[in-house]
Amino acid sequence: MLKEYIEQLNKLPQKIFATSIEIDTKKLTIGILCAQNDLSLSQNNLQTLCQKVKDGVVECGANCKTTYVSSIDDTLLRDTQCAKYSLPSRDLIANQVEMICATECFDGVVFVASQPNVVCGMLIGAIRSNVPCAFVSQGVMSPVVFDGKEHGYSHYARQIALLKLGRTPYESLTQIENNLPVCFGTDCDSYSDNSFNCLLEILGLSVCGNGLTMANTLQRNSVARRTGALAVQLAQNKCTPRRVLTQSAFNNLIRFDLACGGSTTTLMNLIALAKELSVKNVTMSTICEVAKSIPLLLSKENKNKCLIAQFNEAGGVFAILKQLAKAKLINVKTENALGVPLENTLAEVKVLDEQVIRSAENPALPVTPLQVIYGNVAEEGAFVRSNKKSFSGTAKVYENLEIAVDAILQREISNGDVVVIHNEGPSSCPGMREITLPFDLLTGYNLSQDVAIITDGRISDNYNGFAVGHVTPETDGNGVFSVLRDGDTVEINITKGKISCDLKAKDITQRLKQKDSNVGYHANPFLKNWAKNCDTASNGCVAIIKK
Repeated sequence: MLKEYIEQLNKLPQKIFATSIEIDTKKLTIGILCAQNDLSLSQNNLQTLCQKVKDGVVECGANCKTTYVSSIDDTLLRDTQCAKYSLPSRDLIANQVEMICATECFDGVVFVASQPNVVCGMLIGAIRSNVPCAFVSQGVMSPVVFDGKEHGYSHYARQIALLKLGRTPYESLTQIENNLPVCFGTDCDSYSDNSFNCLLEILGLSVCGNGLTMANTLQRNSVARRTGALAVQLAQNKCTPRRVLTQSAFNNLIRFDLACGGSTTTLMNLIALAKELSVKNVTMSTICEVAKSIPLLLSKENKNKCLIAQFNEAGGVFAILKQLAKAKLINVKTENALGVPLENTLAEVKVLDEQVIRSAENPALPVTPLQVIYGNVAEEGAFVRSNKKSFSGTAKVYENLEIAVDAILQREISNGDVVVIHNEGPSSCPGMREITLPFDLLTGYNLSQDVAIITDGRISDNYNGFAVGHVTPETDGNGVFSVLRDGDTVEINITKGKISCDLKAKDITQRLKQKDSNVGYHANPFLKNWAKNCDTASNGCVAIIKK
């Protein structure tokens, strides 16, 4: 009796606190962690979703309380100095989530966010806290209508590039601008922007439709309400991400992503998640081997309509998985967060349009366009995206994104050139921006098929030319990439998985001795500290814990 009495006394302060914030301690408490940002296109107006999530939680008989985490939006930061903060924000958010979950009495959490790096940061924080969790995003934007066709944000960015080149009259931009105020959500013409939320569906950490349903619709509100119910169920079962993110699950996620065209950001985030969980065989070399056997199944069949709308109408996430399962390219025995094997989920799934979601026998491409290559230019690997199998050209080297953009605008680039952009890697940038504007400019000049770009930064997933990114070792490392100079011959052979330069060993050694490192040359303290503690791009840029 004395022991029980002491325990009651110890719990009294918590009971008083719980009463003051209207929490019934006999019920489960679900926290809503929201990445609301009024300055964001993809994370604006999330309070509406939070209320729908709360409705779903309360209907299941649980408590629900909301708190907030910081977030930024890649869409608004394209190719700016601010974009350097996008990837580092993943670790900042992971730390915030870890702190909140460690100090609050949540039995489960619902994360409300859209941007891939924000969502991944939340998942890393949940893994560290070992807390049951579910996810819901704002949803996909309504398309922008331009010249009678539907487009997403990526088209808007291309129009900016054409304006810079003088190939689009300034007045034509008004049509897009008039549509932008109603375009909250993720890019409707980009798989990459929606990829991570699609993967969460496969894991069972979000409900079906989370990745592809339109924003600001009754369907999206239904997704949010069902997410609240899912969070309660996961909390009751004490199912945390650690139980779901198995080796088999990672293998399926990688194959799905590549079958949809591949997202370099998402694949890097999967590597980071595997590092956090100490799951082996989720590496650049793993992706390299898998990519060789995965066909491209997602096709933008109707050129006048945005990709995500077609993807959704054709059957969505599980229709792609259905096609992969038929070809025996995934493990259908893998269980989701609710303990349901994938084969059970796929039993009732139908592919509604096989021209959009192709079969492995009739793919959009025999092999996914995103591959991994190695060589003396990228000894630890690099991602390459191209519809061509090889490229050989002469290097033109620029020390950052801004200088490269200026060079392209000044018409310094011509057929057969390899544009090398230094100092865009995680520690050399620092921050690792996604490179988009140079690709749009080259497309505007009709050079995308005749010029290659190589960088240690992230490469745009919406480019149809020859692009190599995530080069490791990066500029501040001791690799050939860091000492490439104008006039060097660079060869890229995707079939052989190689990227190389014709430099001799003694020339490389001499150049490395003469190299002047400029790491963090225009970085603020946060970026400098992040750069010092992050691993390489090939290792997911995870924060290194120093012992």
